[in-house]
Amino acid sequence: MKFSILSILILIFTNTFAQKDPAWDNTHIEKWPEACKKVMITSTLDGEKQPAYYYAATQPNRPLIVSLHTWSGNYEQEDELVKEILKRDYNYIHPDFRGPNKTFEALGSEFVIQDIEDAIAYALENSTADPNNIHVIGTSGGGHATLLTYMKTNFPVKTFSAWVPISDIKKWYYESEGRGNKYSRDIALSTVKGAAFDEENYHINEAEAIKRSPIHMPTPIEKRKNSKLYIYAGIHDGYTGSVPITQSLDFYNKVVADFDSLEKKELIPQKDIKEMLASRNFVATNKDSIADRLIHYQKTYKDLVKLAIFEGTHECLTSVALDQIETDKVLAIGDSNGAKRNGWVDQLRNAQFEDFIYNTSISGNTIGFDNNGQEKLNTLSNLDRYLNEAEKTLHGLDKVVILLGTNDCKAVFEPRKHEIAENMNRLLKGIKSHAVYLKYKPQVYVISPPPCGEDDIMKEKYHGSSERVKWLIPQFKKVAEKNDCTFIDIHTPLAPQWTSLAKDGIHPEEDGQEMLSKIIVNNLN
Repeated sequence: MKFSILSILILIFTNTFAQKDPAWDNTHIEKWPEACKKVMITSTLDGEKQPAYYYAATQPNRPLIVSLHTWSGNYEQEDELVKEILKRDYNYIHPDFRGPNKTFEALGSEFVIQDIEDAIAYALENSTADPNNIHVIGTSGGGHATLLTYMKTNFPVKTFSAWVPISDIKKWYYESEGRGNKYSRDIALSTVKGAAFDEENYHINEAEAIKRSPIHMPTPIEKRKNSKLYIYAGIHDGYTGSVPITQSLDFYNKVVADFDSLEKKELIPQKDIKEMLASRNFVATNKDSIADRLIHYQKTYKDLVKLAIFEGTHECLTSVALDQIETDKVLAIGDSNGAKRNGWVDQLRNAQFEDFIYNTSISGNTIGFDNNGQEKLNTLSNLDRYLNEAEKTLHGLDKVVILLGTNDCKAVFEPRKHEIAENMNRLLKGIKSHAVYLKYKPQVYVISPPPCGEDDIMKEKYHGSSERVKWLIPQFKKVAEKNDCTFIDIHTPLAPQWTSLAKDGIHPEEDGQEMLSKIIVNNLN
């Protein structure tokens, strides 16, 4: 009998504890900073007035941060990000989107989607925010709303930052049932229209749950080619938190597969998922960190999607959440080593994922010669197009990175080798006199050509290139300094091991491209 009473007491305590709002799903209403104003936004779907907290930056063309409340909260919920946002003078909106996720109109419904769209539109219309610098951030239920926005918004959002998100509502219903927390009943109330379920008797409408789950929505590939999606989750979530990390891992795989169904090696293997779930750890040689937290597992797909499983639970690392706002817009100009898959530009994207890089590299490209008689392989002839396309795509420009010269040193151009440095001089002057440069004043980096192999391993068209490239390096350094540009020498550190890095003498394998990229990154930073 004593055992039965003890069991009941434990059960009561457990259920009571389970009903409390966790740290990142609190419903505490904080006194908002005076700078943030309560506004009412009319829904363009049903005409309902939806509240939000809003701040317009004092300076023009500042970013817009769309901060989405958690599962049980609403627009009044304390936002851990708002003080830092005000400090940085970013535009800001914290919409209600039908409040807590426990009504049919909430939880990823068509009303929620439109409310978020209306909130973004309101912020853009009532401020001088840069419409090409929008960032959506959310944690837990706000993470679900962030993934939902990634799938549905028509605005050119630059970054989506989803912390411990829910991606599959149906799956999370049964996961919540197994954990005995309140969220399964919330899902029932949200998916069954007109429901008035009590604490014990409720059920899910699975079709409605699937309809509201980002993981079951088609990824809008074309709309997201110039956006970045960040997914963060604490490895102990699901144990000490309410959302298993599979909600993040599975969504990452879904989006990558939607971008390219053949990219099997870019997916997170099931064995890795099992290891993380079973051990709450991951065996890896090198581990990075964020905000002094160990990253157990991270994966990126091109410069489009990044996932990080960190040492933590169901939480957002607020010191990291705004890191993706102030990043660089980079124009890369190169030849085959920049154009190839896993070449130095791809490696740069991996190392500098936060940056937006527009790559104009093309195999056979030169500084100022019509290689193989083709004007498209002459950078001087295409410079205007490169700069204009970069501005149109990136909506600004912070850095121009130039890695050319190998093809200019081909045997066919040997009689004209004294033109190469002057062509680089013309190229730099052309950049600095261009309207795009004058508007944004990007830093320009001139990178030396990498080494070339000896003639016995090279195609005949490259015979003599090794010596010509060596001769060219001090010329480039002088030209770069003359034009107030930064010169980066990759030739000297790579030369001693070049034979092992580039079997054909010209194109390093992936590890060589990574080494090359690291030298560039160290200098860019």
